Amino acid sequence: MNFTQIITLLFVFVFGSIVVARVYETGPVIWLKRAARRSRAEEGADRRELVARVQQLLPQANDSNVVFSLHRESSTSGGSQFTIMSSTYYPRVFVVDGDCFWMIPMAYDKRKRAYALGAPERFSAADVRQMSLTGTRGNTLTYTFHLELDGRKREIDMDVTPYCFRKNAYYPFDFMQKTACDRAAQLAEKMAFTACHLTSEELEKGRLKDECGAYATYAGCFGVFGIMFAAGDILPMVLACFGISLVLFGVILSKKQIPKISAVVVLVEAAIAYTMMK
Repeated sequence: MNFTQIITLLFVFVFGSIVVARVYETGPVIWLKRAARRSRAEEGADRRELVARVQQLLPQANDSNVVFSLHRESSTSGGSQFTIMSSTYYPRVFVVDGDCFWMIPMAYDKRKRAYALGAPERFSAADVRQMSLTGTRGNTLTYTFHLELDGRKREIDMDVTPYCFRKNAYYPFDFMQKTACDRAAQLAEKMAFTACHLTSEELEKGRLKDECGAYATYAGCFGVFGIMFAAGDILPMVLACFGISLVLFGVILSKKQIPKISAVVVLVEAAIAYTMMK
């Protein structure tokens, strides 16, 4: 294998990693941003400003009950030749007020880095028809409320993120909000039980299924990288990629989930890589 082929494969690997990082908002670049912005987040200037502005709408708001939520939804469009991946961001503020939430819509101008808050809406367990939990503990948990407000059915996602930082231009803040997130999670789980008879264990079961699905996707992606390096006859990198896939499957098993389709996919990828290396 010549130098040009090695450079080409490394370029494809880096490009593929960037694409995965953009779609799933993970990877070395995100980790570096997370570390670099921690000191500003701990200083809390963004947090103080947000709470003060929320208090102008809801005087009962304070640092321990105001939760900023930025929910991201990914979608694909296009035909058989071109596929476009896009993300839509939904910034909101939730305020924990006794046994109810206040939800405040937010409009964020990423160019001016300015935001405006809308009119608060209140909902309680009486308005909840169904709930689910997804995400990763210690990072972001998403409580999805299926509501019926004023005769209208609505689906609202509340992303509970203890450490908010500017991953990209759509993220407006660097701050910590762990105490407020804990209060919001407690009230959300209380609502789930009151309105839907869902226990914390049942919510967690659904969350684990979602989290392990993400790990399975990562395992498949590393299998693709393994095939790429097999094409270049770079055995150490092939072993590293499939080794990472095995580690991810170990994580899934440790959470008492069983990889099924993803395991078959990675086995097929490993067989293809082995055939190419012979």
